[in-house]
Amino acid sequence: MLCKGPTQCFSAGMALGIADPVMKTPVLLLLAILLLPTAHAADWPQYLGQKGDGISSETINGDWKGKPPKTLWTAEVGKGCGSWAIVKGKAFVAGNDGKQDTIWCLNANTGKAIWRHQYPEKLSANLYEGGPNTTPTIDGSRVYTLSKSGVLYCLNLADGRPIWRKHLKNDFGGKAGSWGYSASPVVDDALLYVLPGSKNGGFYALNKKDGSVAWHTRDLRRSGYSAPILTTIRGKNAALVFYGRSVVAHDLAAKGKVIFEFPWKTSYDVNASNPQYHDGKLFIASGYGMGYSVLEVSGAKPKIIHRDHDIRMIFQNSVRTGDTITGVFGDKRIEAELIRMDMASGKIHWRRKMPGTRGSSALIGNTFVLLSETGDLIAGRVSNEGFTETGRQKILSRKCWSPFAVAEGKLFARNNKGSAICLDVSR
Repeated sequence: MLCKGPTQCFSAGMALGIADPVMKTPVLLLLAILLLPTAHAADWPQYLGQKGDGISSETINGDWKGKPPKTLWTAEVGKGCGSWAIVKGKAFVAGNDGKQDTIWCLNANTGKAIWRHQYPEKLSANLYEGGPNTTPTIDGSRVYTLSKSGVLYCLNLADGRPIWRKHLKNDFGGKAGSWGYSASPVVDDALLYVLPGSKNGGFYALNKKDGSVAWHTRDLRRSGYSAPILTTIRGKNAALVFYGRSVVAHDLAAKGKVIFEFPWKTSYDVNASNPQYHDGKLFIASGYGMGYSVLEVSGAKPKIIHRDHDIRMIFQNSVRTGDTITGVFGDKRIEAELIRMDMASGKIHWRRKMPGTRGSSALIGNTFVLLSETGDLIAGRVSNEGFTETGRQKILSRKCWSPFAVAEGKLFARNNKGSAICLDVSR
């Protein structure tokens, strides 16, 4: 910071060769420019950002009407629905060419490949384009990736060299859902959490250095599609896991002991959106007619506070700020709406029609950004009073089911077919 008070500011003006003790307008203007807040570039090391919640502290340009984002580069990364991880000028993403998966490490500024790691993997295009569903997870000098069939790699971040390899089915007896493994690995201190859906237990904690089993739960649970959410519940470090037929809070200090569980059986076991926990309340949402529900989970047994079957999220993510939930709700044959809801009461503050039937979203600084499945990227400001759109661009052809990522003043997105784009959203 240039100055901490009037005296220091005056001294700074003198140091700049400004000898006016009255601090006239030109001096104030110069100091105002110098004191403008600078953009903080935050990494995006895993699915939905630093904390897995779709929120970043980074400041970006959100006024796209005055200064629309420019394309920095485009690339082809292979088919898939997995998102991006960006760390220290490197962008990581996974795709499939029909016969093998490729883990890409790209130069975030140019899109040029730094390295790539490939291994045999079927495309498995079941009612969509196919390819990997998960996002690489970066932890220090290592990259953790998971394929649709369950191939789990730990790679060296510098060159892509494999450090260790496991298989959720072959090594842990896991069984994926109909659309393959989709829950991205999550690092927590020395452990790596994965969801094999094994008959020996649905939730596994592995030693991140070598992939050996540290502990696992004992109950058989059908695999879901949402990554574990790390939070604090009843004073305990916990993981919220949205399984195929229930949502469960696991006590991480007690080898996954169940804190609470609530049944939530969706058609085809498709529970894919991220749960949200706040102040003793839990928000969950699915498609296929399930809608959303907010549960009171502070008591002995979870109970529904409010619910709506027609407000649905089939796999898109929500963003929680305080006691509000904001996200693109929609489902097959139900048009997408950006909705802001009070978590405690269920009051809908407002709803705004959006393109397509679903979309991903994130809060970057004070700019709310969403990417519709139609490839429309939309920016604006949100509050309980409404959504003020500040610009939109068509950046990709449909389908865009993968969440975007933002880091270092750049926005990264892809579509299901593998076309990728990087935009300059720097302030």
